[in-house]
Amino acid sequence: MTGMIENAVKRFKGGAKKVVLKIALWTPLNSYLFYIVLVISTLGAAYASRKKIGNILEYKNALKNPQKNIIFLFNYFLNKNYDRIFSHLIAENPKKYLKYVCIKGGEYVSQLKLIDDRGVILITGHFGPEFRTILFKEVFGIRASAFMGADAKKTFCNSSAKKHKIISSFPIYIVGEEIYFLEGLLRKEWIIFLNDVPLKKRAPCHHTLFGKTIYFSELPFKLSIKYNIPILFIGTTRIKRQYHLSILPIDEFYTQEEGLERYIALIEKMLCHDPYRGNCIAEECFKHIC
Repeated sequence: MTGMIENAVKRFKGGAKKVVLKIALWTPLNSYLFYIVLVISTLGAAYASRKKIGNILEYKNALKNPQKNIIFLFNYFLNKNYDRIFSHLIAENPKKYLKYVCIKGGEYVSQLKLIDDRGVILITGHFGPEFRTILFKEVFGIRASAFMGADAKKTFCNSSAKKHKIISSFPIYIVGEEIYFLEGLLRKEWIIFLNDVPLKKRAPCHHTLFGKTIYFSELPFKLSIKYNIPILFIGTTRIKRQYHLSILPIDEFYTQEEGLERYIALIEKMLCHDPYRGNCIAEECFKHIC
């Protein structure tokens, strides 16, 4: 009986998401109808993530954000839900929705494309929509691979969503099989590495984000040093309906610890500008102790 109820709930949630997406596809982003649909779906998303609220408020306090808790939480979930919907919209119709994305630093991508003798690590995190694979394909003509956890790969490969089909049509390397990730880089692939998922605690660790000790992977920087592989940081912020993608090289570091420190500094700067993009960091790194 419990299994039947759980399956029914999953089917209902899946159906609700499809309805929201269909309405969003046929509704201008600046319309009242889109905003109403966004708010309703946001309330559902907030309820589903209610156990993470303590973590999110710890994150807000670390940022020293002056907003009242209820206002910050509403804006947080509203932005998170907007990002989720937008990533599906741009996958369904890139030509229509690319006008809502402004890219700064594209010259660094063009420079590395001209060299074309090595792979590139595109280091980022769960900052904004999952649209980097689509953007690099549509804007730069680059087939970007991805590095992710085994469960995430399973979700992407088994999903019927167009966004997931696009991402899984390129190579996906999983945590635990880093050798294949390296082989992809040595085959001159551009690979997206989401580096905001906390790892198991290890000592010593001197890296902090807004005063919180964090454990992010040093692997990209280790490989960069050893194999002379360039790293580009991709940061995402949003102002009203316009997304801003900033692409910056992370270079001139001599240890993997120094490379990670540069990456963390870029994250801090980005989140000070737009705190609502740090979903994974807020929910997973800032654990609330009751």
